[in-house]
Amino acid sequence: MKMSRFAVIWLSLTVLLCAVPVRAGEGGGAGSVLDSIHAVLSGFDMGLGGTVITSEYKDTRLAGSTLPLLGYEGERFYLRGVAGGVHLFRTEWFEFNAQLSYLPQHFYAGNSDDWHMRRLDDRYSSLLAGLNARLATPVGLLGLTASTDVLGYSNGVIVDGSYSLPVQLGTLSLVPTAGLQWTDVNYNDYYYGVKPSEARQSGFSAYEPTGSVSPYAGLTARLSFSEHVSGFASARAIFLHQEISDSPMVDSSEKYSLSLGVMYKF
Repeated sequence: MKMSRFAVIWLSLTVLLCAVPVRAGEGGGAGSVLDSIHAVLSGFDMGLGGTVITSEYKDTRLAGSTLPLLGYEGERFYLRGVAGGVHLFRTEWFEFNAQLSYLPQHFYAGNSDDWHMRRLDDRYSSLLAGLNARLATPVGLLGLTASTDVLGYSNGVIVDGSYSLPVQLGTLSLVPTAGLQWTDVNYNDYYYGVKPSEARQSGFSAYEPTGSVSPYAGLTARLSFSEHVSGFASARAIFLHQEISDSPMVDSSEKYSLSLGVMYKF
């Protein structure tokens, strides 16, 4: 399977902006987490990173790429991977943002080794518009993002809720994260459904999934080599709901990614 370049950037830079060297529960109250994040991420970061990712689609191969990385965090605007936005409201413990982001999910029938899969329609990546919020507490960081497809491919809605606990061990930062991702019926039907016309062409049974909730977990590590140079690594797994894994297009209920990279902070 050939994964799109934007998909690799999104995965790698999500890792970068999550890997912030802060101490969970550090003195200063609930706001200490966001305070540290704002301080560390302000300005520009550039570097080089690589990602490998498995696919849930039937008879697709492990894919990977190495790409340049870029991130920016300012007082008013930010770029976090292929998500860019504006801070609508921000305090030392809470922020509320409007953003546009790239959705890397896609399926290209020609990239599958399965005869039936090659006769399905392609599913395309898209652009999402939405709102997100982050709340710092003395025991970690809560995040919530709601977004919708604005290019009209799926007209789907995605809601993602997460909990992270940044921990500092000397020059090593660890950020374990757990979350839930809800995708509505439009999203699931576009990316995992099989229309009657496709069923006739492919030999698959027609399939119309409903909305679903899929849990995920990940661990990010960032090691500072100097004031400006750091390296990061991240592993992430998402466990797909039965509404997705029951699709004739899907042969795995788990999806994994691994990212590695080196960053320079200006």
